[in-house]
Amino acid sequence: MKRNPCSRCGSFPFVLAALWLTLLLVLAGPTAALAEQKVGFVNPQRLIDESEIGKTAQQDLAKLGKEKDRQIRESAKDINELKARLADTTLSESEQRTLESKLQILYEQHDRLIQKSNEDIQIEEARLIQFIMKRADGSLKDIARQKGFSLVITDPDIIGYIDDSADLTDLVIQDLNKRY
Repeated sequence: MKRNPCSRCGSFPFVLAALWLTLLLVLAGPTAALAEQKVGFVNPQRLIDESEIGKTAQQDLAKLGKEKDRQIRESAKDINELKARLADTTLSESEQRTLESKLQILYEQHDRLIQKSNEDIQIEEARLIQFIMKRADGSLKDIARQKGFSLVITDPDIIGYIDDSADLTDLVIQDLNKRY
């Protein structure tokens, strides 16, 4: 008499078949669902470079950069003037030590000014990018819904390959220009 692999349960083949079917559905289900979904991307750098709001932000950042450069040039001018005074051979030893001490202080202030200027520009740049991306978010969501995209990536550089047809950047730029 042949026995089932499970003598207590005559339904073992049925249970095993049901488990396999469930496993196949679980594994195939997400794949089939993903095949129907559209994935797109937006290039944030292009939004900043090509949209009107991005160009305006870049102009504001350039103004800040020019002001920081002016301050740095003024500081360098003060250093050069003091160096010229130090070259005067008629200075007494105490005057020369005093001027050298002042020069050292000016150099330190100049270095701090450069560092602070760079930090200020980086902070302002990050703030402007965040501002633009917040504005672009509304456009991006509207376009993604209209075009049937279920996932939009905002950093295409982290992906190995994305077909150009998934690029929504031009549409977002056009919408941003209309809105702002």
